[in-house]
Order: sequence, then structure tokens, then C-alpha cells
Amino acid sequence: MSYFGYDHENVEPEASSVVESLRSIGYSLETAISDIIDNSIAADASKIKLTFHWNEKNNYIKIEDNGRGMDEGELTQAMKFGSKSPLETRDPKDLGRFGMGLKTAAFSQARRLTVKTKRKNGNYYVRCWDLDIINETGKWTLLKKAYNEISLSSLGNLSEETHGTIVLLENLDRVVGDHYTPKGYNAFLSKVNALEKHLSMVFHRFLKGKNSIAILINGRQIEPWDPYLLDVDATQELIDEPFMDGNQKIKISAFVLPHHSKITKHQYDYGEGPKGWNAQQGFYIYRNKRLLVAGTWLNLFRKEEPYKLARIIIDITSESDFNWQIDIKKSTARPPQELLPEIKRIGLLTRNASYRTFYHRGTKVIGERNNQMKYKNAHLWEQIYKHGKSFYKINKSHPMLLKLLEDLSIDERLLNSYLSLIEENAPVNLIAYKPTTESTNENTTSEITKDQKNNLLNGLKDLIYAMRLLNYTDDQILYQLNNIEPYKHHPELVSLSLEGYYE
Repeated sequence: MSYFGYDHENVEPEASSVVESLRSIGYSLETAISDIIDNSIAADASKIKLTFHWNEKNNYIKIEDNGRGMDEGELTQAMKFGSKSPLETRDPKDLGRFGMGLKTAAFSQARRLTVKTKRKNGNYYVRCWDLDIINETGKWTLLKKAYNEISLSSLGNLSEETHGTIVLLENLDRVVGDHYTPKGYNAFLSKVNALEKHLSMVFHRFLKGKNSIAILINGRQIEPWDPYLLDVDATQELIDEPFMDGNQKIKISAFVLPHHSKITKHQYDYGEGPKGWNAQQGFYIYRNKRLLVAGTWLNLFRKEEPYKLARIIIDITSESDFNWQIDIKKSTARPPQELLPEIKRIGLLTRNASYRTFYHRGTKVIGERNNQMKYKNAHLWEQIYKHGKSFYKINKSHPMLLKLLEDLSIDERLLNSYLSLIEENAPVNLIAYKPTTESTNENTTSEITKDQKNNLLNGLKDLIYAMRLLNYTDDQILYQLNNIEPYKHHPELVSLSLEGYYE
């Protein structure tokens, strides 16, 4: 028999050898579950429920979603190893690439994988891979039903939803092993806790905002972790630039997080993330909104303490997978050589800004002889970057201001409101606030982000409080606010704040 002139024979891989080898690709529990969740998101699920069940005879992990589900043919194809060619063009919402994720992720943690699925108004279908059966038969033996009654009971129904998919992992030899002891149970809980932190980071863009999804672990909804503290006013946005990766557009955004003296302890603890401040510094690589790599300098720089405030977003699409050498676990990425100079330039810029912020620790008072006081860092203004623009804010740690605040008779909120008013109307800030429209109408409103809106509303609350304290009438307050920067560009926010909508 010939094929293009060559004698050949078909050689099928040994099923048992292949599946046992695939267990050693290198998944952790966190990367394995994330890979399975990718499938739920690609299936348009809005709710994904994870159940971790600890039992000596029946331990399992269940991932249940309300996505569109699959018909019988789609399910069989999804259970096939290499179900899609990595060379195929992917839908922008598809988080997969190799057609291996579900199977390799599942078997990295468990010896049995069962999937139950149902389309809207359709029948449900079940398929099951069991490694012991594959080893026994030596063939790719895919069961068309649950392994036994225990598995069937663990699968359960597809909730109240009319469609969706349930993925059941049993015989969790890589998760719990044989350690059915109090110590083993505590280790199991620690893994679940680490997983929750990982998911809150990897899927944080999906967990908030428009069309957000919900991920629950044992009934408790996961909250997103924002690596860039975008809701904190002192966060600096240094750069937001598009670049071309071949014929694909990518975007790089650089941030410097605030010095710990500028934020609350809660914000500081939140900002350290799952790995801690030092480990979380560097580049964050996203593919179709999903975080692949969290905190790396891509072998361009070392991780050091002064640079721990630097965090840089690199957004790519699935079309850049091969250029960026995305691995099967979706946990590593390597930029193409032609982009490295720009990436390094932005890295250096952000590291330098982190260094300056890190070593500005606020004003300190040092006692000297003859009871004289020496003030360090007694500068009046601080330069910050937000939304690609430079602004100046009053140094709230200036020793003279700190001395004023020691006077208990001073209304601190009134003073801060006055200082904010000075900041907003500093000439250099007025230039930055100037709308980009050429209209001569000064009351023209401009589009603002959610963060900008929240900052404006907070400032309005304090100003209205201060003006009322000074016996201004509401008409007088309205007139004043509609004639000062930046509030005159947002009269609708002024009116609503006066009416108490944002109290």
C-alpha cells in the first residue's frame, strides 16, 4: 500500500501509555481547574459552580455551568484527545487552543473524568473516561454512562437550568492521595483556599463589569482581585499604548501602585495578591481577557523590592498564540523578539517610576540639637499620572499641613475640601482637564470612565459639605460648582449630588 509513493503503515499510540504520560505535563490544581473553567466561559456560561467534596470513599471535584451545553456528537468530540487542531482559527471568545485542556487538566488531578451535558430543550448525554479501564483494556474505551451509581449520584442534575454542562473528577489521587486524616483534610482545605485566590486573579476581568460571570466554590461567590488597584486614586497610570504583533494588535498598559503610606492597611493587604508584593511585580499577560501570566519580568530584569509597585498589562488575542509560544497549560508565554525592545523600554520606565514612589516614604520629623526640627521631603506638590495625563496634587504629608491638622478645632473634612479645590484649579491641572472637543460651549459634557466618575462624586460630596457648612444655599452651591473645574463639564453629576443621590 502506498501513500504519495511511500510505503507506510498506520501506528496507533498505546492508549494506556499516552494517558499516563499526559498526567505529568505539569498542571497544578489551580491551573487544571482554570483550564476547565475556560471551557465553561467559551460556552457562554454566566454561572460556574465548583464543589469540593471530601470523603474517604467518594472524594470528588465538580464543575457545573449554565452554558449552552452540547449535543451527543459534540460531547464525544470534546472527550476526544486532540479534539481540535491548534492550527484552526479560533473564535475571539474561545479560550482554548490545543483540544487537550479538558482531558489533560482532569487527569493531572484525578483518574476518572465524567461529563454530563444538555442543550436547551434537548436530552442530556454522559461520557466517562476511567484510566483503570483504559489500562485494563489497552484501548481508548469511552463509557457512555456514569461509572457507577455513586458517580451518577455525584453528578446530580443540571440544577434548575435548562441547559449546561457538569464535569466530575473522581479518584483524586493527585489532590488528596491516601491522606484521610485531619492533617490531610487541612491540606485539602488549604488547596481549595489557594485555588480561590488563583481564580479571583486569573478571571478577574470576567468577574466584574458588563456581562460579568459568577464563580462559586462550595456555594460562596468568588470576588475579583484587581492587580492594579484601579479604584485607588493614588495609583499612577503611566502608559496605555497599542502595538502591532505581526498583523495583530496588542496593547500595553503600565501602572505604579501607591506607596503604602498613601493607602489604608486593607488596601495594602488586598494589593499584595495571592503571591505577595514582590512576587506580583512585573508583566501581566492576558489572552482574550483571561490572565495567563501574573507577575514576570520575562527574564529582562530581576524582581527586587523597589520595583514591587510596578505592574504592566500586556493584552494579546488567540491569534498571537504561536508568536507568544503559549503552552498547553496556558500558564507561560514568551514575547516575540521584535517586540522585546518596546517591552523592555516600558518595563524600564515603569520600574523607574516604582523606584521613585517606593523611596518616597512621606514626611518624617527628625529631632536635632537645640530643639530645632528638620523636615525631609517637605515638597508642596506631587506629580501623579492618571489615564495617560499628568496631574499635580498637594503633598498631604507636608509638615506644615500635618501641624495644622493637630489643631482639633479644625474641621479636617473642610480643610481637605479646600485643598482639593486648589488642586482641581491649579493652572497646570486645568490644562490637563481641558476637554478634547473644539466646541466653545464650556458646559459640554465629556465621556468619563467609571473611576473618573467615582472620583468626581467623592470630590462633590466634600465640596457640598464644605459649602453648606459655610451657609451657602443650594442655588449658590449649584452656581459655584457649575463654574469651576472639572465639575462644570458634568452638570448632571452636580445636580444629582445636590439632591443626595450619592450621599
